[in-house]
This record gives sequence, structure tokens and C-alpha cells, in this order.
Amino acid sequence: MTDRTKGNIALLMTAIVWGSGFVAQRLGNEILPPMAFNSIRQIMAGFVLLPVLAMSLHTSGYLSKDKASASQLAFRKRKALIGGLICGIFMMAGSMLQQIGLVTLEAGKSGFISSIYIVFVPLFSVILGSKVRRRSVFCILMAIAGFGVMCLKGGLGTIGTGDWITLISSACFAAQIVAVNRFLDRNNDILLSVIQMFFCGIVGIAIALAVEHPQLGAVIEGLPLLLYMTFFPTATGFTLQIVGQKYTDSSSAALIMSLESVFALIFGMLILHEMMSVREIIGAAIIFAATLLGQKE
Repeated sequence: MTDRTKGNIALLMTAIVWGSGFVAQRLGNEILPPMAFNSIRQIMAGFVLLPVLAMSLHTSGYLSKDKASASQLAFRKRKALIGGLICGIFMMAGSMLQQIGLVTLEAGKSGFISSIYIVFVPLFSVILGSKVRRRSVFCILMAIAGFGVMCLKGGLGTIGTGDWITLISSACFAAQIVAVNRFLDRNNDILLSVIQMFFCGIVGIAIALAVEHPQLGAVIEGLPLLLYMTFFPTATGFTLQIVGQKYTDSSSAALIMSLESVFALIFGMLILHEMMSVREIIGAAIIFAATLLGQKE
């Protein structure tokens, strides 16, 4: 099995667990405030990954004084810390806004709006010096048109707050993908993932305590959903994303991960018995077509 195949499998698994996560997030909003739910699962996921991180560092010798010079170690630590914080900022913004949007959106609809991040990726890559293709610009306009068809019922004022919030979250996830690709190297994937999760969780819980005032009883009640989100969409999903991106470029990674919207719709229908209107299905189809066309070579 080639490295590229391994990466593609890891990214497909990412799409599946992320798709299932929309259902768990929507159920979690019925028990805990959005920011509290999101932050707690990020912190829990960080702790779950600590043993994996220790094993990874031991195997690779990435931070070993016996396998690298002092200057190399300083550079690696600085790169991981800065990269983890930057990725964490974007992941925190994206995941929190997505969670807040799910207060009013169905899991499937949220999944398709979130998937617009795939066509945002080329634009954020321009910031790092890449050239944007005309096709990418067309696909962005196409995706926004799909967003309009899915969410508009009359004028702009009919687009719900949850729709706008989720669209902004998709832009944050696009920035996170580009940031991961910028700071990732072959042996710092788990380290990068753990740093971004702890940053996202710690800062997020501070905000949640100040704004939402979550209750301990609600945390205990929501523990089964928190554990699912911890072990699958969060710890497993974001780590598989980073591992998969080691073996492919950010645009190809985004293409495979775009399937999370399809899995979100499937899980939403099977578990929550959610249904989309004809207009919403047409909008979702336009968005999905834009994401596929945008990644075509």
C-alpha cells in the first residue's frame, strides 16, 4: 500500500467520523451550552492523545537530544508551538461557531454548509504565495450560490443566523487546513494535534465559564456524548486529518474530507430522522458539485 493510499484512507475515515459528529453535536446542544460542550470535548481529546503523543515522540525521536542538535530541537519546538497555537485558533473558531450554528440547524444542512470550506482553501493558500485558479473563483461563487438556494426563502433577511454562523465556521476550517499544511512535517503530526486541542479547549472553557456558566450536572448528563465526540470526531478525526495530510496536498485532502457533508446527511436521516426540503437538497447538490469541481485537476 502506497503512502498516498494510506493518506486517502485516513482522510476518508476522517470524513466518516466527522459526519457522525454532527449528530452528536446536535444532541449535545440539548444538554450543554455550545461553547462548553465543544471546549470540554477538546480538552478530553487532548488528554486521550497524550499517551499516543508520548509513543510517537519516543519512536521518532523528534524531540530527543540524542537524535538532534540543540538548534534543531529549538526550531522543532518553536515550529510545533507556533503551529499548534495558530491551528488551534482557527480550529477553536471553526468548531465553536459550527456548534453554535447547530442550535438551530439540522445535522445534514450544517454538514453541507460547513463543506464550503473546501472551496475556500485555495483563497487562503493565496496568502502563502500560491496562485488561485479561475476555476477556484468560479467554484467559490457556485458554492455561495448553493448556499443561497439552500438557505434563502425570500430576501437576504431570510437567511437564518445559524446559516451565517456556520458559513463563517467553514472559512475558519479552511484556514485551519492551510495552517496545518504550513506547519506539518513528517514527525510532528500528533504533537501539532495535541497542542491545538489543548489550546482550543482551555481558551474555550474559559470563555464558556464566563459567558455560559455550564452546570456540573449537565456535564455529567452529557458525558456519553462528550466521550463519543472525544474519541471519534475530535481525537481520532483531527488526528487522522493531520496524518492523512502528511501524504497528500491540502486541496486533495479537502476533496476527500468534503464527503463529511454526505455522511452528516446520512447519519442525520438515520439517527435523528431529519429530512431536507427539495430546495435545500438542490442547494446541497450545488454546494457538493462546487466542492468536487474545485478539486478537479
